[in-house]
Amino acid sequence: MSLNEISPPPGGFPLPEDTESTITQSTPQLLQETALTTEPAEEEEDPDTQSFKDGQSNISDASTGVDLDAETAPSQHYKYEVDLSFVLTADALPTRKNLYSSINADLSGSPPPTGIASLLLEARQADITIKFGSKDQAHQNAINSGSASIKKTFNDIKATIGHMPPELLGGEPLDWDFWSRVVDDYDLVVQEDPESLQSAVADGIPKEFRGIIWQLVARSKDLQLEELYMHLKSESSIHERAIKRDLTRTSFFTNVEALKKGDELYNVIKAYSLFDPDVGYTQGMVFIAVPLILNMTEAECFCLLVALMKEYGLRELFAPDMHGLHLLLHQFDRLLDQNLPLLYNHLIRQGVRSLMYASQWFLTFFSYKFPLDVVLRIFDLVITQGMEGVLRLAVNLMIRNEATLLRLNFDSLLDYLKANLFNVYVSEDFIASPEKENRRFSLLPRKSAPKTENYYKLNAFILDSLQVPILPTDLMKFKLEFDQMCTTDAARVEEIEKFQTGNGVLRHEIKELESEYFKLHHDHIRVVQLLVDTKVILPEVLGDIEELKDTVANLQGDITELESKLETGPEGLPQDIDSKIQELLAENANETERFANLEEQLNHLTLEYENLSAELKQRGGKKWFW
Repeated sequence: MSLNEISPPPGGFPLPEDTESTITQSTPQLLQETALTTEPAEEEEDPDTQSFKDGQSNISDASTGVDLDAETAPSQHYKYEVDLSFVLTADALPTRKNLYSSINADLSGSPPPTGIASLLLEARQADITIKFGSKDQAHQNAINSGSASIKKTFNDIKATIGHMPPELLGGEPLDWDFWSRVVDDYDLVVQEDPESLQSAVADGIPKEFRGIIWQLVARSKDLQLEELYMHLKSESSIHERAIKRDLTRTSFFTNVEALKKGDELYNVIKAYSLFDPDVGYTQGMVFIAVPLILNMTEAECFCLLVALMKEYGLRELFAPDMHGLHLLLHQFDRLLDQNLPLLYNHLIRQGVRSLMYASQWFLTFFSYKFPLDVVLRIFDLVITQGMEGVLRLAVNLMIRNEATLLRLNFDSLLDYLKANLFNVYVSEDFIASPEKENRRFSLLPRKSAPKTENYYKLNAFILDSLQVPILPTDLMKFKLEFDQMCTTDAARVEEIEKFQTGNGVLRHEIKELESEYFKLHHDHIRVVQLLVDTKVILPEVLGDIEELKDTVANLQGDITELESKLETGPEGLPQDIDSKIQELLAENANETERFANLEEQLNHLTLEYENLSAELKQRGGKKWFW
């Protein structure tokens, strides 16, 4: 089969006229570069390759689908070790009836977006099941009893309004059969029909039993915990004033008050601040508790709040170190880099970090911006998919605004990310209306609660978000990366603290050495001054010694003269010679003693001079005055 016999697909583009010659000339080189083994044609082919080739139609060459003529074909036929592992996950391979369809075949092996979306449902359900199994038997029994009671409540609701026409309920017809299956065995529905469940959640859990579905999915209703709540809500908390202040400033508080649940909301948040003193109370808890209290009793709301905090990881968002928030921001950055590399690099170059604009998304589940009906739909995703559902919403917003964001600089980027990012889903009717208003869940009171119906294209927002390809394996990989970063940072902080401690010890030693040096320097100055004084008085002492030596010599001469006169006889001596001799002897003794003292003083000064000179040599070897 020659290349000219290959016809282009309908509506496709024909191959250029020189394609045959180009492929013919490059095929031997391509074969030499890609072939893993070269064996004679008569040897037995690899079984996988043979079975792969048998499934194709009239292909003379397993790699190119092109016959090599005698001039271009190598002397030996090439056998290829083809990796067919992708066939297990990819769509069915084309028949290769033409080169065009073969080249453009989609062999990515990626599952459809809806399949990816359902993976988060299954991952969340598996995680909840594992955590439920780790509880003690008494705790499991309490949760099972609570689940049985809310299943009974659902059946009562179904018996009461299940036969009513949708017009009386003010909404679309309810699929009672499907939701009954969900209530009876949620785990089974996740395993057998995740696509239908994902679609139903995307359309919104019916408000008639939304709270029941939330509790069943999270396995939160715990009779023991409800008893503890009744005790905690009667106690006082140090956070009471802060809770009351934030509640009155919350725009959704009017919705709560309309149902006369303001005190219940206050009790739930106060009870949790007592239940978890390490976290206590933070403002973001109000945004989490309001949608819960609107769909269930206060005791059930407390149980679900505890489940969200502990089982879903929300506690890490509000802990003092905010570890969970930093993890979500890291996962968001990695997903942004993975899905929108151009935008991610643009934000990095402009110095815009996700911490600057995305923190409030994850801390409030977008409640600070969206109206109540949107927030409830977001909670449907969070409870069924976990915090990963919020990641979907966040990444989807960035995808929808990518073209605009790429044109903005730092200041404009931050303003747009904080204020205008959500406008892409504002309904056209409100955009055209002069009375449009930014309706959101905020902590700023409003005089009235305007209608929010159809302000945002809610279904489009949710469905677009579900198309964002987020896999649990990717999130786990990003979490491991983040944990490794935290471990590295902790080791670095520990090393820094160790160095800081060592520096403190060294600074203390330096101060001690400086103090010792100051003392030695002071002693050095004193010794030098003493040496100078000694050198000043030394000539005078030497002069006194010479004078004393002369005096001694004179006295010795006088004594000699007197002794010679004494030998001549007493007649030659004066009468008072004895007294003069005694006087001279006494004077001689005094002078001798004085001479001895001076000589001793000289020796002492000489010794001290030598010591000082030696000490000076040891301390610096400098000479003074000579």
